[in-house]
Amino acid sequence: MRSNAFLKRRNVGRKSAHPLIEALESLGYSVNGNMKMADSRYEVYLRIGRSILRNYFDYYTKNSMDDAEYIPTVRVIIEGITEEMRSSGMGKPNCKEMTEKLKDYNREMYQNIWIEHAKEDEEPFDLEREYQLAKYTFDYIYEHGEHPR
Repeated sequence: MRSNAFLKRRNVGRKSAHPLIEALESLGYSVNGNMKMADSRYEVYLRIGRSILRNYFDYYTKNSMDDAEYIPTVRVIIEGITEEMRSSGMGKPNCKEMTEKLKDYNREMYQNIWIEHAKEDEEPFDLEREYQLAKYTFDYIYEHGEHPR
């Protein structure tokens, strides 16, 4: 089950879903099944990376940072984690998998907050359009370090 599955349910808000997800994961249940590494030896890097990215995302939303400031820093965090994996002798395929999983994790959080704001701002609201626009914007800024033109 993906973490944002709770957020798509009626009457379950971000504040109630995240503690539930964290409680389930602390009990050993896999809430983010797509976030597991193929090799369990790398799971600690994934957990640390997700924790850092979650804390930074909370800081970003609390302080209303610009996306062009926030997302490049996310990239630096992800690259730092995978570089440490590489320097510890872990294989390139696992480092690439880690990069993708951490990027996907952060993109999901970004898309959720984007959709939350779009629901407040737009009438009529097109969920699929907003979801794709958020994905495009995140990926563009992640690669180029600036907003798309």
